[in-house]
Amino acid sequence: MAGQFISKKEVLRLTGISYGQLYRWKRKGLIPEAWFIRKTTPTGQETFFPKEKILERIRRIQELKGERSLDELAALLSPEVRPEAVRWDDPVSLPPIGREGKGFLWKEGGYTFAELLALACGAEAVRRGAHPGEAKLLVELLRKTPEEVLKAPSGLLCILAEKEVAGEGLALRVSFALLGRESLQLDPGCRVQLRLDLEKLLERLKFSLGEVG
Repeated sequence: MAGQFISKKEVLRLTGISYGQLYRWKRKGLIPEAWFIRKTTPTGQETFFPKEKILERIRRIQELKGERSLDELAALLSPEVRPEAVRWDDPVSLPPIGREGKGFLWKEGGYTFAELLALACGAEAVRRGAHPGEAKLLVELLRKTPEEVLKAPSGLLCILAEKEVAGEGLALRVSFALLGRESLQLDPGCRVQLRLDLEKLLERLKFSLGEVG
């Protein structure tokens, strides 16, 4: 559990927030219910959180709570509340996409939120060292993913992987993209090149849209 999860006591100590603040933010939907994980420890039952996610979420709340109401923050940060009416003409102007995503554009404007999310996924893959041709596989994957799936992204990963395929006098390296969870088991012959947290990508995109919208 160490390294992946953090106890409630440590969260309060590291962030300086109170018990009451934490649970108020939970009631408002700023912190997902699924992040509150009860575990048995030698001293009894304790609450743990995904470490990276909870610390990043609290940091953002603390940065913005002086500028926006808690309801506005919930609309920005909750993955269940998505800006369905978004039509964006300049995706490159959004930091999660930026110049790394320019090569993935396929129309002049009018990008929906789901399409912006696909571009953000491809752009982030490029930033992490993926070849643009391989990163485009992630863009195409999300473009074809039903929006119902994207409405509940908690725990979903965008995965870029490759597999060596050998035959009679022939050897190929095939790259492919898929959506899955951390527990997903791939064929032993596959090598995962990168994993992108879909919920975090969605959150960053909503945050950027809220800043410029």
